[in-house]
Amino acid sequence: MAEKPPRAKDLRALSEADLKEQLAKLRRELWHHRVKAKEGSMQQTHLLPAVRRQIARCETVMRER
Repeated sequence: MAEKPPRAKDLRALSEADLKEQLAKLRRELWHHRVKAKEGSMQQTHLLPAVRRQIARCETVMRER
């Protein structure tokens, strides 16, 4: 998650399929971060809540439709 996360406005411009793909990617990323945090090898712990917020944004946009 090195790049700047998309805003809700940007997510609304995506198609339904792209949103689902983005959501799946974010959930995989969250899982990887959780595993690393559990192992104790994660240095950037601030990424956990950031990814959760991104997932919430995607789900909100999907729910709006």
